[in-house]
Amino acid sequence: MGIRYMESENPDCRRETGVISFDHGNPCSYKIIKSDRRTMALQVTKEGEVFVRLPRRLPFSAGHELVHKNREWVFAQVEKIRRASEQKNAFHWAEGASVLLYGNSRLLHVRPDIKKKAFCVQNTKESLVVSGPMASIEEKEQEAAVKEAVKLWYRREARGYLEDKAARWSEVMKVDYGKIAIRDQATRWGSCSARGNLNFNWRLVLLPEELADYVVVHELAHRRQMNHSHAFWEVVERELPDYRLRRRELKHYEAEIYQKY
Repeated sequence: MGIRYMESENPDCRRETGVISFDHGNPCSYKIIKSDRRTMALQVTKEGEVFVRLPRRLPFSAGHELVHKNREWVFAQVEKIRRASEQKNAFHWAEGASVLLYGNSRLLHVRPDIKKKAFCVQNTKESLVVSGPMASIEEKEQEAAVKEAVKLWYRREARGYLEDKAARWSEVMKVDYGKIAIRDQATRWGSCSARGNLNFNWRLVLLPEELADYVVVHELAHRRQMNHSHAFWEVVERELPDYRLRRRELKHYEAEIYQKY
C-alpha cells in the first residue's frame, strides 16, 4: 500500500516554493514543479537552482517533505557548485596561471610582442607560452584574447591527437568509422552517429591519456552496438578491462574543466 499524503493546515505546505536553511545558516530556496511524471525527484541545476519534480496527483506538501528529508544531499550539491564557481572566478588567463595538457599542469606565460600581428602558442615541457600584440589592449580584452588563442591551439592539438587514437584503436577493435569532427561541446566528451562519424570534444587533450583512450574506445564501440546495452559494455571491457575506473576518474575532471575551459 502506497503512502498517502495529506495537505497540512499550514498554508506554507500548499505553496509551490519554499526555503531550507543549512547548518551554517545560509538559506536555500527551491521550487516545486508538477508534471505528468510518475515519481518524485530532486534536481540541482548547474546554476545552483533547486527544483522538486512532482506527479500532478501529489500535493505540494510531498515536495516540501522530500526536500527536508534530503537537506544534506541538497547542501552537498549546492556547495559543490558554489566552490566550482569560486574556482572559476579566481582563475584568470594571465601570466603564471596553471593550465592542463594531457593531465599535467603547465604554467601559462604571456609575452607581449608588438612585432606579431596575431597570437601564437608554443608548448614547452613545462609551460604554454602565448605571445602576440597585446600591449595596446585593456586587461580584460587581453585575458579574453589569451584564452581564445590557447583554446584554438588546444583544438588544433586535439585534431591530430584524436585522429591518431581513433586510427589506432579502430585497427585494434577491427571497426571502421567515417569523418572525425573536433567540437566545443558543453556536456559531452564524444559521440558516434549512425553513419559512423565521430565527434570529439577538444577538451580531451586536457585529460590524462588513458581517459582520452576510454572516450575513443567508447565511441568506437558504438560501431558494434549503437546503444548502451550489456553487449556494448562487453565490447568496451574487452579492450579496457578497467573502464569503470576510467569512467569514474573522468567524472572527477569534469567540474574543473568545464568551469575553467
